Amino acid sequence: MSVGRPLPHDAARLHVTGAARYVDDLPTPRGCLHLAFGLSPIAAGRLTGLDLTAVRAAPGVLGAFAPADLGCNPDCSPSVHDEPLLSDGTIHYLGQPLFIVAAESHLQARQAARRAQIEIEEAPALLTIDDALAANSRFEDGPRVYGRGDAAAAIAAAPRQVSGRFEMGGQEHFYLEGQAALALPQDNGDMVIHCSSQHPSEIQHKVAHALGLPMHGVRVEMRRMGGGFG
Repeated sequence: MSVGRPLPHDAARLHVTGAARYVDDLPTPRGCLHLAFGLSPIAAGRLTGLDLTAVRAAPGVLGAFAPADLGCNPDCSPSVHDEPLLSDGTIHYLGQPLFIVAAESHLQARQAARRAQIEIEEAPALLTIDDALAANSRFEDGPRVYGRGDAAAAIAAAPRQVSGRFEMGGQEHFYLEGQAALALPQDNGDMVIHCSSQHPSEIQHKVAHALGLPMHGVRVEMRRMGGGFG
């Protein structure tokens, strides 16, 4: 931000004219496979059965994979290793990924994912923070507290104290780029990843971990970081 006069963003002209290239604009190589997730139709419960026979028989599908088919369930959390890529059997939220479909086109992958026979023992959903606290419900292994100093002592010694309750609803961001990724296997076994993200080193680490590659065997390229929206 300049002092006294506004300056345009260095890529503003590309954005407003539609000339900016995003990950989804990149040309895909011949024979490229497209992936889609099969998602949970409910918000809470236990996965009791998953039949992917119809998914695998759908037009254009080359494979469908649950955690047992992968031989592992890679972690995709940003820091504390508590978020498996696919549900481990417990459903934590609506739309949680249950399996992956690989097909000749993105549309075929998405259409095939809807053919899965999913059996879930539904549980009451906790839809507010208050409900979750009352039920002592914790995601995975519970909260982690990061602290420094003595907040209670500082508040007690303050000349004035204000207390109350503040609530804020959810937001929908009007982002410029949707989530997209293009993985390009290299002839020496390395992997090049083009993705929409703000954290290329995290993507590098997660892909290397999932594929059993050294960190230097994964190169992540990003054209635009996007906005953090606060």
